[in-house]
Amino acid sequence: MDARKERKVLAKKLLEEVVQNLDDLSDLSGSDSEDDSCFINSIHSPSDSYLNQLDDNLIEQRLEHIFGFGLTGDKQDPPSPPMQTQQISTDALLTVLDETSHFTNTPKTDNSLLPTHLGTETEQCYDQPSDVHTFNEVQQNFDVIDAPMEEFLADDGQESETNNEVRRDRSQPRVWEIKSETHEVPLFEKRFKPKANDTHKTSPLSIFERLFPDELMVIIVEQTNRYARQKNSTNWKPVTLQDIKAYLGVLILMGLNPLPDMELYWSSDPFYYNKEIAQVFPIVRFKKITENLHLNDNEMEPPRNSPEYDKLFKLRPLLTKLNKVYQREAYNSEVQSIDECMVKFKGRSSLKQYMPKKPIKRGFKVWARCDAKTGYLYQFEVYSGKGDSTENEGLGYNVVMKLCSNVPRNTLIAFDNFFTSCNLMEDLYDKNIYAVGTVRCNRKDLPDMIKKKQPKPLRLDKHQFSAVTAEPITAIKWLDTKEVTVLTTAHQPLDTRMIKRTQKDGSRADILCPAAIASYTLSMGGVDLFDHFRSSYPINRKSRKYWMRLFFFLFDASIINAYITYNYSHVPTLHGHRDFRLRSSTMNKWIKEIHRETQYSAAHRQGVSMDLIKNNAG
Repeated sequence: MDARKERKVLAKKLLEEVVQNLDDLSDLSGSDSEDDSCFINSIHSPSDSYLNQLDDNLIEQRLEHIFGFGLTGDKQDPPSPPMQTQQISTDALLTVLDETSHFTNTPKTDNSLLPTHLGTETEQCYDQPSDVHTFNEVQQNFDVIDAPMEEFLADDGQESETNNEVRRDRSQPRVWEIKSETHEVPLFEKRFKPKANDTHKTSPLSIFERLFPDELMVIIVEQTNRYARQKNSTNWKPVTLQDIKAYLGVLILMGLNPLPDMELYWSSDPFYYNKEIAQVFPIVRFKKITENLHLNDNEMEPPRNSPEYDKLFKLRPLLTKLNKVYQREAYNSEVQSIDECMVKFKGRSSLKQYMPKKPIKRGFKVWARCDAKTGYLYQFEVYSGKGDSTENEGLGYNVVMKLCSNVPRNTLIAFDNFFTSCNLMEDLYDKNIYAVGTVRCNRKDLPDMIKKKQPKPLRLDKHQFSAVTAEPITAIKWLDTKEVTVLTTAHQPLDTRMIKRTQKDGSRADILCPAAIASYTLSMGGVDLFDHFRSSYPINRKSRKYWMRLFFFLFDASIINAYITYNYSHVPTLHGHRDFRLRSSTMNKWIKEIHRETQYSAAHRQGVSMDLIKNNAG
């Protein structure tokens, strides 16, 4: 009983704080979108990156970019009512919440027990629909990302336990009802952490070589030389491991110093000429390596009419190995996001997709599962067409279930409305994986409050949300200028959170929003952050070979994962990502070694003292 009294006292204090802070409630002016906006533009520099911002700022940015909400305080919208007309007793709120617990498991409700809607002109309370909750009802301290990190357990390899032993009969419709509480939800406190015990003295090169190991380099060397022999490449000199490392290092330098054409790095015009690149390889040698670069044996490729035919055969060794390496090198965090990356390609390929609403409209689609806070890429899958679908639930369902096959239990996964469906949320929950995502109103099995336009007496007012539950799923509709709809298995129906919003006069005002939406905005940015890093200094070069673009994407992914791992044991600097690529020696050490060998060879031909070259090299 004492513990129960303490909880009531704490809840009363929290509600008093809410009432005191409801002074200058403001609107969000925008609409729910198809989540097609890109998060890249919201990150201007490494010093203002996603890693260094407060949760309030992140929520505001994500609300604007995901749902299209701009600055608050639109003159066309009615002003928020003054605090005097919104006062409500905290004791009355506690009574309402306490009483609602008696009818949460029954579809029928007593209108006398329902939450009230506060008028905007008088202090009189009016009855509202049973599934409507005002933002003045309850607040909980909710923080998905910034909870303290506990000790990591090596349980990534364990399969998720099943929450429900007996699956629901899907031939029967879901019953949506009003509930104040649902199943127990974990805290999702574990953050990204590398498995290696790096220190501040660990070199960037040693970290990168874990994320792109030498065994992959050896495969590139073997297959490149084999392909050159198969096609009888003229004037071909077999490449060595050092040649391939230097070649990849040059690609990184080209990404840091992009020029319109590759030949310009060897130009006689000093404006374009790049000494660091030109002295490593003659342009003819660099082009020859590019021409013959290969990852798999063409003679082993199954024919197109074979059931074993693989559209990604040329990349398969790299795809398989890197997926294992990325998961092997880091513990799974407990908050992750799933989304798509687009790899630009204008040539002809059966893998190419057309996405008119994306910044990159034509290219390859890569599904990615990333850490929500850092952008670390845990797992990826290149979309190769409709043949990827293995079940009748749809492409989005198949992608998420495949990417979550190795996700440990008690993990929160966020995804957008392309993926979200009731069956997906339910099946993830059966695997002890929690999820939150925006949902399209035409999905199957949704409650009427989302699928159908409500009559005028039942419509939401601004800053109100409606929540109904069909275990284990809670559907929430939140009204700002337009409606935002989400499905969640990771939040209680009445959970809310205070967020700060920038007004047109530059001031910051507090408003309440459902915790599921605040959680979604914090959890959904992982893949976008990875894309931001990828777009900063890309090594992508023009090529008519479709698989070369995907190879550049994967090599960039290894650099980004190495940089994120490096930041865990080092203090990020203003230009950390750029300096990591330049000073990390992922290319410098390789280039200096190959450059030293080139100097030695030239010295032998010219009869120059080897001791002099050794003293000047590097």
